[in-house]
Amino acid sequence: MLREIVGETASNKRPLVAVGYGPRCVPVMQLTEAAAGVCELLWLIDGSLPEMRQMTDLLNCFGTVVNIAGLTFEEILQELSSPYTPDAVVTYLDANMATLAQVAEALDLPFHSLATSIVLTDKVEQRRALKDAGLATPACVAVAPGGSEQDLANAESVVGWPAVLKPRSAQGSRYTFFVEDERHLFHLLDELGVRRPDMVLESYLADDPSHSDQPFADYVSVESVVAQGVISHLALTGRFPPAENFRETGFFIPAALNEADQAAVLALATSAIEALGVTTGCLHSEIKFTPDGPRIIEVNGRVGGGVPEMLNRAAGVALLELTLRIALGEAVRINGPVATKRIGYRFFLQPPSLSATVAKISGIDAVNDFPGVDAITVHQGPGSILDWKDGSRNHIVAVVGTADDYEELQTVNRLLNNEVVVTYADVSPGG
Repeated sequence: MLREIVGETASNKRPLVAVGYGPRCVPVMQLTEAAAGVCELLWLIDGSLPEMRQMTDLLNCFGTVVNIAGLTFEEILQELSSPYTPDAVVTYLDANMATLAQVAEALDLPFHSLATSIVLTDKVEQRRALKDAGLATPACVAVAPGGSEQDLANAESVVGWPAVLKPRSAQGSRYTFFVEDERHLFHLLDELGVRRPDMVLESYLADDPSHSDQPFADYVSVESVVAQGVISHLALTGRFPPAENFRETGFFIPAALNEADQAAVLALATSAIEALGVTTGCLHSEIKFTPDGPRIIEVNGRVGGGVPEMLNRAAGVALLELTLRIALGEAVRINGPVATKRIGYRFFLQPPSLSATVAKISGIDAVNDFPGVDAITVHQGPGSILDWKDGSRNHIVAVVGTADDYEELQTVNRLLNNEVVVTYADVSPGG
């Protein structure tokens, strides 16, 4: 049996789950389908964002929408008073995780503790917690807007070169850059401007030579759930080599790892989850192979992008339903990584590192007609304006589907990158 669920209660009234929801989150229809046999949904959104204002009518079709933009957790509690008092809280994005942790604590509901939510969304605090637990982590320092040249010089002495510059709290590789030296760092900070978010500069994790001859990237992620303190690792997600500035180009489940590497990665993921104090929820832990062994890139306290689709395609596991059941306090235990029948994938066609307008896209049919390809979605169509600093979110098209083996997986990836041609206008180079 794939999972054991302990303590389900029979009731005529479906429980209400408050969902932290935002842009580029889990697709609405996927989440509502997952909730169909489990619960009703209450959407907690930041209504100040244009994307969420546009989505409000759709969300209202599948539950009540509560705008929590700018609200303290006490004010959110007032908004959630009867008849909207939730039976559970879950989130699928980093934003407002700490505030939702306070809401859940006040309502005595399973969720990340406030301390855990902070280390899951603050890269400086996460590095500190992992280091305190005895895990090897890259050197990391905060780079605040308006910092002095002396502050940056001090950061250089701690971190060294090359380094990685990234937001202190963000996802999707936005504002994330490989930094060659001090001059490059100053250039990037100048390009980001004085209104840039709080950043971190951390040592670059060296590439592992033993993985250099492989067609896949030298980093993976572990997809895990934690229920009542019990950690279950569902799957390992492999990747194709990233585009410049760490932009994702392709994910797939299961990762192509030998038994020794898989065991080492799972053990490290377990140690990191325990170090961060996670007792409930869903985790997406990114781990890189280095000459000194696997090292944590970061642990995210949410579902990884595209993971529910890939896991369902590869193994028939309904991850979003599991996240809702765990939020409701059910004791979900899974003996994983789960067996897979095929390889589930999600590819991104990334533009060069530039700012430009998309003028034309051709060749999509060549990929769409390949066996196993389920769908191709155009995310940046003709007329879209690209900003080179926006990371993986700038991808032109996404391809989802299944493959019988890793050779077929690579064939789809080659088709995407060789047959789909994007023409750009008003081009200016990035960083």
